[in-house]
Amino acid sequence: MNILSIKNLSAGYIVNSEFVEVLRNINLDINEGDSFAIVGQSGSGKSTLALSLMGLISIDNGKISHGNIEFCGKDISSNISKIRGKDISIVLQDPHSYLNPVIKVGKQVLEALEVYNNNLTKEEKIKRVQDIFKKVKLDDFDRIYNSYPHQLSGGQKQRILIAMAIINNPKLLIADEPTSGLDADVQQQILDLFAELKKELNLTMIIITHNISIAKKYCNRIAVMYQGELVEQANTEEIFNKPKHEYTKLLLNAVLE
Repeated sequence: MNILSIKNLSAGYIVNSEFVEVLRNINLDINEGDSFAIVGQSGSGKSTLALSLMGLISIDNGKISHGNIEFCGKDISSNISKIRGKDISIVLQDPHSYLNPVIKVGKQVLEALEVYNNNLTKEEKIKRVQDIFKKVKLDDFDRIYNSYPHQLSGGQKQRILIAMAIINNPKLLIADEPTSGLDADVQQQILDLFAELKKELNLTMIIITHNISIAKKYCNRIAVMYQGELVEQANTEEIFNKPKHEYTKLLLNAVLE
């Protein structure tokens, strides 16, 4: 069953009063339970696609110019704000940019919960946050809950973003370059955490990455983006064993060299 269906999606940004198209006619079906990778170099349109799916492209003076997005069979192009952070969540790259530096991280996770669960008592909310901290392997709850972002490591801040993304039990989780700026050991820990959470929470997951090796290890399907277009998509094994597009072959050769 398709959980997400993207049909003829085009999007871009207003630059100097002119519309610059970044995505062109994206068609993509993601099945429930997939670990789906969207792979491509910087500037290929991967993050623009993620922002379009989440209805956040307008923040960067952008817009969807054509096409539609269906989630669980319903068009959400115009009402994504009603399910964003609940049924569909995203972990954006660079937690430094998305965590409020003057608000304690525990309060930020709590606020993410309250958007859709304000009927809970204060004790129930704190218990939910505590449970989520355990799921993302943030120990020493009291200290971290009461810390400001600058008091935490890069890996801890990324785990806070993950906690915020999963606290409302989404069906679909998008991870946009989730290990950007982290050292190799922490990258591995974060990617392994995503794999564990996918299984534990029965998530469908989209991992957006420039690293096709990550896609091979963690995803069962891969779509390759090049210059704003999806040039190839298939099962991971097929992408690696029988690549069709020249850009896909280039990505694979870079891994093998």
